[in-house]
Amino acid sequence: MKALLLISIGMFSINISSCARNNTASTNPIALATPTEPVPMELKKTSWIDSIHAQSWRWMYGKYTTNYTDGSRSFSFKTSLKCSKDSAINAIVSFASIPIFNALATPDSLFYVNKKDRCFGKQPIASFKELLGVELSMKNIQELFLGLPLGYKDSTQYTSEFNVRGDSTYMSGILDGGKPIEYRYGSSVKSPRLSWQRLFIPEDLTEVIIQYDQWVKHGLMDIPSLIHVSIKTKEQNIRVILTYDKFELNSPQEIYIQIPDDYAPCK
Repeated sequence: MKALLLISIGMFSINISSCARNNTASTNPIALATPTEPVPMELKKTSWIDSIHAQSWRWMYGKYTTNYTDGSRSFSFKTSLKCSKDSAINAIVSFASIPIFNALATPDSLFYVNKKDRCFGKQPIASFKELLGVELSMKNIQELFLGLPLGYKDSTQYTSEFNVRGDSTYMSGILDGGKPIEYRYGSSVKSPRLSWQRLFIPEDLTEVIIQYDQWVKHGLMDIPSLIHVSIKTKEQNIRVILTYDKFELNSPQEIYIQIPDDYAPCK
């Protein structure tokens, strides 16, 4: 029961079989054009990507309709998500309004309860890499749902590939340490928010493209309300559509996981 866990927390998935409904998820993946024109000085990193990254938040709560397809199966389910910044994520996956999976992620561990099989377990955060071939931290998942640049660090030296094509600004960078990760962020020059972002790990030939199609204002932040995620690895292609049904920002949340006494460790 591992393949849907990554989706339930942004792309964390466990392997759901008999509960899954065979709904085809329509997707609209983006095609990344190769930018050709140099960006003006005023559109450099500090004029838009820093401001997006620096947005302030403390708590978030969201309910999402999630559509998943990997080429061999397609189904939809509901995901309820609670986040405390840099601290914890709690996700509940439900089918037909019945919760079947509950997960709590911290910066170093994942605790989960499988209600269908009446079992529980614990894994290191690093195990997410084994599930989908993409190494995503708890912080990355929070960034994904909030429309913030994944993996962006003020201290990282990004390559000077600032370009403009049409109405979008692009920036590339390579994160040093471990396996190199190439980042590219796209944003409308008329609006301080991301249109899409791309992560590519050359060594593993793994690519993640996240497209933000719709936004809703919550306080001072623009929150994505329709998210397309495409994951391509050497083993599989996965697409996920996240449509938010309800969202709250900066309202304190109770974040915990409860394991019934009669549940056994998952095998």
